[in-house]
This record gives sequence, structure tokens and C-alpha cells, in this order.
Amino acid sequence: MKILELLRNPLIKGIGICLVLYFALFANKQHPKSLGNRLSPENVKKDLEDATSKGSFIISNVKMANELAKNPDLQNKLKETAPVTPTADISIEDLDLGAGDKTVACGDEVAFAYGVYGKDGRQLDFVSSQKFIIGSQANVLLEKNITGMKAGGIRYINIPRGTQIADPKIARLLIRSDSDLRVQVTLLSFATTASQNLSCN
Repeated sequence: MKILELLRNPLIKGIGICLVLYFALFANKQHPKSLGNRLSPENVKKDLEDATSKGSFIISNVKMANELAKNPDLQNKLKETAPVTPTADISIEDLDLGAGDKTVACGDEVAFAYGVYGKDGRQLDFVSSQKFIIGSQANVLLEKNITGMKAGGIRYINIPRGTQIADPKIARLLIRSDSDLRVQVTLLSFATTASQNLSCN
């Protein structure tokens, strides 16, 4: 009975709550899965950025669906007028041209989200946020085909089945799916840099 009465004491309850919060937030904070680590300013900022990127990508998909619903012939029209990129056998389609007058050029740092889709529109891969500099050769396929986009733009990169791709991830997806692939890129932002030793040919 004395123990129960002690536990009912407001002071003891307060101490207990403080101990629980301490161990939850501060003890073993270096462990990547600890609550304290997850609530650190750096991780909270990263989670917010990821959520924003995913939100932009979802909005782009909704926008795409609405456009196609309003105009069933949109895809055919886009395919008829879509410019072919310098990469052999690969074509691009701009679903949304984006905003502003500036377009991505060699040396720009781009931030984007993209999804890879196979037969019947089945999603094979999704990257919520990625950055690189155009011409850095970090990803030749995306660098060549993101060039010319505007901020907020949505672009399809159509890759026929059997195309030889230097990008190992896309190459594996082509083999695994055994079908044409569509990479849907949403350009989140871009900025001019002073980078040198770039290859944009």
C-alpha cells in the first residue's frame, strides 16, 4: 500500500515523467534509431526536405493525371512533337514546361525528384530528392535529358527496351522489367555554379 501511495504522489509522478523523457530524448542519442537522434535539428530538416520533395512529386503526378483525363490525346500529341535528345533511341516529352525564362544549362546545380515506370505504368523506383551539377558526369542519362528544363517542369524520359544505358540502376531496371521504361523527372530548383572541368557534350 505504501508503494501505491508513493506512486500517486505528484512529485514522484513528475520525476518519473522527467526520467522517461530523458532516456527517450538524450540517452544513447548517437544511436541512429534513437528518438533523440531522430528529433535532432539536422534530421528534422532532412525529413522536412524529403517530405517537400515527395509532395512535389505527388502533385506532379496528380497534375499529369488531370491533364490526361481532360485530354486523352495528349500523350500522342506529345510523342509526335517531342524533341529527340542527343542520346540515341531515347526521347523526351514535356508534360509541364515549368515557370520562368531561365532553363537548365551546363554547369547548373539541379535538384529534382524522379520515378521510374515500367509496363502498364507500374512504378519500379522512386528518388525523392537528388542533386548534381550538369556536366559533372554524375549521371549522364539524366544530365543530358534534364538540360533545357525550367523550375517546376515535369519531363518524361522514354527509354526503349534493349537500349544500352551507362547508368547501372536504369540498366538493371531495363533488364528486370524486360520492357520500355519511362523516367518522370520533376525539376524542383536549379542554380548557376562556378564549377569547372565539366563535360556537357
